[in-house]
Amino acid sequence: MGLPSAHAAARYCKRKSSNMAPPWIVGLVWLICSSITQCESAKETNAVPNKSCNHRKSCQGITYDIREAVCCEDQLHSGQGLSCCGRQPYNPAAATCCQVGRGSTLSANITWGASETVSACCGLEAFNPLNQMCCDSAIVPKPVPMAQCCGKRAFDKEKQMCCGPKRNKMVLTRMSNNHQCCFHEQFDYRTQCCCKIGDGLKIQPKKSTCCEKESAHANDQLNKILRPSNVVTETVPDTQYCDKDSIDKDTHLCCGPVQNKKVLPRKSIHHKCCGQEQYDSKTECCCGNDTLQINPINSICCANELGVRPQIPIPQPKCTEPHTRLCGSSCYNPHELQCCESTTRHFNSGGCDATPTVYDPITQVCCEGCLSKKEPWIHQFHSSPGQHCCGTETYQPHHEICCDGHRHPKGEHSHCCGIHAYNINDLHMKCCAGTLYNLTSPGSNGNDAQCCGSILQKNQDVCCSGVEQEVRYSKESGHRCCGHLYYKTSLWSCCAERLSPLHQPGQAIMNNESRYQVSVNNLNTKDLCKEMNIGTVESVSLHSVVLREVLKIHAVDGSVKALASPYILRTPGRCNKPKLIPGRTYFFDEAHVFPGFIHDPPPSLHFIFSKCRHF
Repeated sequence: MGLPSAHAAARYCKRKSSNMAPPWIVGLVWLICSSITQCESAKETNAVPNKSCNHRKSCQGITYDIREAVCCEDQLHSGQGLSCCGRQPYNPAAATCCQVGRGSTLSANITWGASETVSACCGLEAFNPLNQMCCDSAIVPKPVPMAQCCGKRAFDKEKQMCCGPKRNKMVLTRMSNNHQCCFHEQFDYRTQCCCKIGDGLKIQPKKSTCCEKESAHANDQLNKILRPSNVVTETVPDTQYCDKDSIDKDTHLCCGPVQNKKVLPRKSIHHKCCGQEQYDSKTECCCGNDTLQINPINSICCANELGVRPQIPIPQPKCTEPHTRLCGSSCYNPHELQCCESTTRHFNSGGCDATPTVYDPITQVCCEGCLSKKEPWIHQFHSSPGQHCCGTETYQPHHEICCDGHRHPKGEHSHCCGIHAYNINDLHMKCCAGTLYNLTSPGSNGNDAQCCGSILQKNQDVCCSGVEQEVRYSKESGHRCCGHLYYKTSLWSCCAERLSPLHQPGQAIMNNESRYQVSVNNLNTKDLCKEMNIGTVESVSLHSVVLREVLKIHAVDGSVKALASPYILRTPGRCNKPKLIPGRTYFFDEAHVFPGFIHDPPPSLHFIFSKCRHF
């Protein structure tokens, strides 16, 4: 279904008969109208947008909120958490985009049901590199954790051999560690050799004439390489292999995972690999929890990766001209220009200079550095001193609720879910990590709907929960969760959310799923409103967890009791112990430690008490 044009949407914004339009148009036009209203005047006055305005972009003249829509090749698509895969929108938490370039043409394909956080691409198809591998553009299951490719097949290099020319490979069962390949056969190099006889290769006894000639030829080649004159006069490039290609590591880089290497021309001696890309190690770093990304070296991600935030001094110019001052990194004359957030511009009727008289409060509003025009048909509260901002607009806290820069009418049970407000007692609504869902079939109890991160989980899905994230997978036999990873039990062993290759010498099989399974957000109202504890982890050992500042809460009667510190939580076994981070706050009882709401305990407590008040 097509989207309304920018002009049609603008006209629709000014009409009051929106209740006659189809629901999808009302929702989209609300998105467009609110975006246009909040940042329109800032665009007209070239104001420097602050964090609220940074959520606004334009698609074919339509201003939209990037948290509510995405623009793919000039087409606007509504929906939270979306990205573009060519022309198509998709949610990286629930699907993976794979792109392949052929000349000037870029092909893109979406693999649904495979979260991008745990997937890799094999051509245009996504796969799980934990249990599968990409061999010659074919996705094949791993026979062992450290399998390698042999043509389009995967093999166990400890028990098998990959023999034959590049386009005609064959997997052979290895007879011993002393055996090597001879075309599609194998020989014991201690007693045999592989001889070239005619146009083919044959296995011969080591004392045969053929083997002796091969040995003599090999010695001649070795002597030529070791001859001093050759060492002096010949320059041997510093080579290494990238998969099957030989490269000079001074001029090229070999980047990517073991099964998907890529040769890149090295831009400079300071460039290093980051996945299948390269970055300048002087100004950038490669970091990320599950997906590697290139970031500026002074970013928070790089600071965490390097352990210290690099301080890159920025030379500050001196303003030598009369009546000039410094604005950011440049000089300006305050009699001719004004400085707004380190950027100079010509005088307007309003602005965001350091003085409080830069903008006109009668006709304009300045919230979080974003300047907006006062619209009489929008209910704004400009007149009261000490006004409160909600994103780029003002709002009245007693009658409205502010959700991440968006204001909504306030109800008795209103809570925020991302930028939306909803009634937490409405069984048709479900909030999943900031994404709000309208449940069309809530069943006997709307709380039966389960979240997996920001995605609504289906019955045939499995949700694997770890310390930092939850990932949804399609259910498969012989697979279990280890933290947020979904592993094949015949390949891996899981202990305390750490995977190890199975069947190593002296290794016991430990495929225990931890108690770190159920998110607080997925508890039904009955379980949510039972007694539970909240506390901060102080230390973790093999058989217990020490918590401090522990509170016992019972949301039904609103009771809160402080428990003695330290609080010792016993864990039944080393491998059943959840991965907990000291300093983090968790909800728990004697049977489970819940991963939900670990970052914002006060809002979480408020949610639980509000939810259980009338239970």
